[in-house]
Amino acid sequence: MERRLLLAVTLSVAFLLIWSQFIAPKAQKPVAPAGTPGVAAPAGAVGAAPAVSPEASPAAGGAAAAPAAGIVGATTDAPRPGVPMGQRIAAASEEEVSIETPLQSIRLSNHGARVASWRLKEFKDDKGEALDLVSPAGRKLDRLPLQILLEDAEASRRLTQALYQVTRKETTLGGHTVTEVSFTWSDGAGLAATKTLRVPHDSYLAGLELAAQQGGRPVAPTVVWGAGFGSHNGLESGRYADAPQAVLNLGGAIQFRAQKEIKPEAPRLDGGALAWAGLEDRYFAAILVPRLPGEGGGPGEGAAAAGAPAATLVAPVEGQSRVETLRLVEEGREQFFLSFALRMPGASRFDLFVGPKDYHVLKSVGFGLDRLLDFGFFAVVALPLFHALNFVDRYVGNYGWAIVIVTFLIRLVFFPLMYKSQIKMRVMQEKMKRVQPKLKALRERYHRLERKELEKGNGRARQQLRQKMNEEMMDLYKEEEINPFGTMSGCLPLLLQIPILYAFYRILTIAIELRKARFALWIGDLSQKDPYFVTPILMGITMLVQQVMTSSSIPDPGQRRMMYIMPVMFTWMFLQFPSGLVLYWLVSNLLGIAQQYLINKQAAAERKTA
Repeated sequence: MERRLLLAVTLSVAFLLIWSQFIAPKAQKPVAPAGTPGVAAPAGAVGAAPAVSPEASPAAGGAAAAPAAGIVGATTDAPRPGVPMGQRIAAASEEEVSIETPLQSIRLSNHGARVASWRLKEFKDDKGEALDLVSPAGRKLDRLPLQILLEDAEASRRLTQALYQVTRKETTLGGHTVTEVSFTWSDGAGLAATKTLRVPHDSYLAGLELAAQQGGRPVAPTVVWGAGFGSHNGLESGRYADAPQAVLNLGGAIQFRAQKEIKPEAPRLDGGALAWAGLEDRYFAAILVPRLPGEGGGPGEGAAAAGAPAATLVAPVEGQSRVETLRLVEEGREQFFLSFALRMPGASRFDLFVGPKDYHVLKSVGFGLDRLLDFGFFAVVALPLFHALNFVDRYVGNYGWAIVIVTFLIRLVFFPLMYKSQIKMRVMQEKMKRVQPKLKALRERYHRLERKELEKGNGRARQQLRQKMNEEMMDLYKEEEINPFGTMSGCLPLLLQIPILYAFYRILTIAIELRKARFALWIGDLSQKDPYFVTPILMGITMLVQQVMTSSSIPDPGQRRMMYIMPVMFTWMFLQFPSGLVLYWLVSNLLGIAQQYLINKQAAAERKTA
């Protein structure tokens, strides 16, 4: 009975996971907004709004990410990017510009004024090199980060193929260094564009400013991040559930656009009040935060001492996003890459976050970006658990041991409640087991009487016999001092653990702290599956031991055999799960065995004195 209750709890958790992933209502697909790249904009549409003029207010510093927070509202004398008029400006040859900071290594190409590489130095790929968030397929698909597009396809092609003139300078604001790179191109006949990227050396938050003209008139450009989101997405060996997806903050509601939901040549178009949007995967994100003219705090300019307040969430800006899946065929192999594009009429300044989905980094950056970490349905439980794991890790220096210690503490907190209720449940199970022969004889007697009444054609008497049988069963329970509902007394503490089980699942599958985190021996990455499947098999064995210890009080042999199938099912499921999650379940099982031993021992003692 106790194991059946545990099965009910497990199935409840599984239901919550299935609900959140496959059943929970999703936002309806909207009608394609006007002015989206590749979609004709009717007269008077939002897409026809002009870009910000060069004479707009000066830029200022945005909030910086950990380790040093940035100034909010700092100003600079640097001019806004203007669009050259009536003159041809272009570079003579293709060149690359590098930006090196302690956190990032960025390579920019003047061919289309795009990002060729954006590496995070503190995070390594499977080859041990700095992790690159730019997909190697981007150049092949002609879709690289910070590429700008216009509604006119030919104008977009020319801007992408153009060789931009580059200027670079280093500035110091608030005692912190900022590298600024500007790109300028004009055909001298009305088509022109400028782009400026500012990268603080102690932050993952950069600044981006764009301006474009077509036919001598300002137009609102579309900025792209794609295609794909780095070679670690689905291509890095063994990466678990690491597919990229688009994420949008639409009027305060966080919405996701998974790659599997978007078919090639059928882009997803969204319009509305956007606070921020971009691409993310399990551990990393590239997010654009639009700024309207006159808003304080230019993007990515300057940094203050650590501890400066993070930037508050800016007012949503009316804009359009385009998410599409691009198809690439190489050597007979078909691959798909997600591309995100954002068009914000009336806004040409952006804060650009490119970095890890680390809770403390996102919190320090501000703008509500910490909501990129989805702790799930029981976030109110998951967040304290997450902080508890980080707290323990600061002292033990090993996230695996932090999981072990926190799991032990959780069991310790629930032990008094579970111990008392399960003792009572176990005693009731033993009494039920003892009375089973009498119950079996009672049922058989009434079944014989029912058959006789049916042979006589008296179906009405059958109902009366069943009611009388139930009355005799209740009298027997009363005589034996058995509460038939007492076997359910262990259900409450198990149900109380559902939020914890689900919260642990969410934490251990999204926490970047587990990425490449070594535990011991052969487990070199708690975010990956056990390469030798040792821990899942041990977990299955411990579950089997628990089944043997708890199912001995179940009188029905068929039910006991069914309970023994559970360890096999769980072992099979956990073979591909991250080893950090398997470790949690294994430790929980070991502690459960110790707890069950004490419960069985106490129940046996109480049975002797009963």
